[in-house]
Amino acid sequence: MKSWFKILIGLILGIIVGLIMGPKAQMFQIFGKAFINLLTMLVVLIIFSSLVSGICHINDPKKLGRIGFRTISFYVFTTITAVVIGIVLAKVFKPGVGLSLSVAESAATSAPEMDMKNFFLSLIPSNPFASFAEGNVLQIIIFAVFLAIAITFTKEKGQPLLKVIESVASTMHTLTHFVMLLAPYGIFALIASTIGSIGLKIILPLLEFLLVNYIACFVQLFVVFVICIRSLAGLKVIPFFKGMKDAILLAFSTSSSAATLPVALECTQKHLGISQDISGFVLSLGSTINMNGAAIGQAVSAIFIAQAYGIELGMTKIIILVFISLMSAIGAAGISGTGLIMLSLVLGVMGLPLEGIALVAGVDRLREMLSSVINVLGDAVAALIVAKKEKEIDTSVYYKATWVDSDI
Repeated sequence: MKSWFKILIGLILGIIVGLIMGPKAQMFQIFGKAFINLLTMLVVLIIFSSLVSGICHINDPKKLGRIGFRTISFYVFTTITAVVIGIVLAKVFKPGVGLSLSVAESAATSAPEMDMKNFFLSLIPSNPFASFAEGNVLQIIIFAVFLAIAITFTKEKGQPLLKVIESVASTMHTLTHFVMLLAPYGIFALIASTIGSIGLKIILPLLEFLLVNYIACFVQLFVVFVICIRSLAGLKVIPFFKGMKDAILLAFSTSSSAATLPVALECTQKHLGISQDISGFVLSLGSTINMNGAAIGQAVSAIFIAQAYGIELGMTKIIILVFISLMSAIGAAGISGTGLIMLSLVLGVMGLPLEGIALVAGVDRLREMLSSVINVLGDAVAALIVAKKEKEIDTSVYYKATWVDSDI
């Protein structure tokens, strides 16, 4: 049985048990909190190892200066654009307003308000080991970026350290799979205790939450990406979607941009005419640090949960949300289920109740299906633009892409 189907069963059973038991379903809350603790346990090492190993893929200083700069600039631009789209739509549709959930005292861990000056000063770690011990994710992100750059320029002598960090990344991905095996039970416990307290009034807001995510993804896909292909690459749009059709279908069905990477590479090389060097470099890097769909999900989820608990987010918090959604998207592994782990990071930094994960966890698979498509196509658009700038694309191959020419 597929993991997403097990989670769906856990969600449905949680709703049923919550309705039957009512307030007595709070007895399951302890198991739900244990699952949340397991999720947050993974965040620090996943963020650190994924960021370092991802950035170190740019191991040639010349590429780092030219192709690397173009690629990362495009990734940052489109990810921030995706976050802003998600925030605006969540603010307009207000899917969480009206739930009026209360924050338990044990969960009331909201971070104190800070101005932008203190926020940026707080990003710089004076002691990275203290940052790890305290779970200060923002400082860990900054340290990871500087360490990755240092490893890159240290060349051969830095490779042993990089191999250790890559090993940590692989191990943490395996551990993520283990933790996600408990997801159906954790979701059952969380949703049962939630429904026991508030009843069925959460169903309609959840559908609105999904709708906001889908609309944001379609805007990113058919507005942002289309404009980039037309204006930055100077190419027609239809051949792009035709050439990427196999990767689109696989990403949608697996909800995993990492699992889709081999097919995406073949699509960009055989159907879009992009050189092997460019597609391999840009897509491999993008599968680790470019998650437009995930960024939309983090932003919309945070706004939804804040609205559900009646927590007002001022402009400073919104700016912090844009930054942390960007960073969580960069640090997210391209595998199904990572969104919930990254959401715990976003909620922790924003000072929002981690119990809010229960509100969106049951429909996270439905969100991830379209989100993964956006992730994969965002990488392909970047490869297309970089290849066009570097004159490493065969446009005759690009314009030959049809709906029936795939051999994948």
